[in-house]
Amino acid sequence: MSKDRNAQLRNLIAGYSDSIRLSDLKANIAVLFVAIMMGTVVQFRDQYPWYLGLPVLLAPFMVIFLNLLICVYPRFPRAGRKRFPILRKSNPEDFEIVSDPALELAELPIRCALLSRILYWKTLTLQIAYIVSMMTIVAAAILLIVARLLGNEGT
Repeated sequence: MSKDRNAQLRNLIAGYSDSIRLSDLKANIAVLFVAIMMGTVVQFRDQYPWYLGLPVLLAPFMVIFLNLLICVYPRFPRAGRKRFPILRKSNPEDFEIVSDPALELAELPIRCALLSRILYWKTLTLQIAYIVSMMTIVAAAILLIVARLLGNEGT
C-alpha cells in the first residue's frame, strides 16, 4: 500500500469523524428545540381547531424525535475486537494494547468505509427530521389559515 493512499484514508477518517461529531451536536440541539416547541404546542392545544387533536399535534414531533434519536444512537460495531474487560480483580496486563502497524494499515479502508456508512445514515436521519419539521410547519399554517377563513365566514 502506498503512503499517499494511507494518508488519504487517514484524512478521510478524520473528516468523517469530525462530521459525525458535528451531526451528533446538531441532533442534540435539535432535540432541545423540538422539546421546547412541543411544550408550546401542547400548552395551547385548547385554542386549535377541533380537528387538530393531541395525537395529530404530537405525531410529527414523535417522528422527528425518532429520527433524531436514531441519528445519535451509536452504530460502531464491536465484532472482531476485544471488548473492554470488566473484571472484579483486574491486572494492568488485562488492558495492554498491542500496537501492530501492519494491522492498523490493513484496517484503514475498513474503518473508512464504516465511518462513511455511519455518516450516511446520520445525514439521512437528520434530513428526514428536517423535512418532516418543515412539512409540519407548512401543514400547520395551511390548517390554521383554513380554520380562520371558515371561522370568519360563520360570523
